[in-house]
Amino acid sequence: ESAPDKAVKITIEFKQGVPVKVTNSDTGESITGSLELFKYLNKLGRENGIGIIDIVESRFIGMKSRGVYATPGATILWKAHADLEGLTLDKEVIQLKDSFMPKIAQLIYNGFWFSPEMDFLMAGIEHSQKNVIGNVHLTLYKGNVIVTARDSPMSLYDVDVVSMEKKGGSEKIDYDPIDAKGFIKLNALRLRLAKK
Repeated sequence: ESAPDKAVKITIEFKQGVPVKVTNSDTGESITGSLELFKYLNKLGRENGIGIIDIVESRFIGMKSRGVYATPGATILWKAHADLEGLTLDKEVIQLKDSFMPKIAQLIYNGFWFSPEMDFLMAGIEHSQKNVIGNVHLTLYKGNVIVTARDSPMSLYDVDVVSMEKKGGSEKIDYDPIDAKGFIKLNALRLRLAKK
């Protein structure tokens, strides 16, 4: 509530999933360097009331613990990174990567960063990030991190392919929305059989 009444507009640039630059559209500041970038996002997030959570969690040995955490910079980065992944990663890769997240979080929480299972999971995560390249434009306002735009040379989005108004699609892929009729019918087959 006491955060400024004026929104802050920033752009975060990523290369292979790693944030490499933050540009403040209002002040013209550009911040690079991992530590400097993170400290700057922490400052902006803190000033705009972003990244505070109050949770009850289960400790390694099972007892419940209440934690109040403030992660302003990480919250901003997480939101921007997830959005860019939505543009640049295959659907199945996103789902598989997201299924790793609870296990990775558990390993970190329990102190197993240098374990063989963490090495295995992180190899997959690192491979998934090779095309997570581009910019995410954000507005920070009163506790909110709002994605306003994104762009990437590795974008998998093609307006010609997904259009419901155009027949044919792009020069790369010939897609006709009519094709969905057979797909829907095939996917519904097991449901129709279950209702007999």
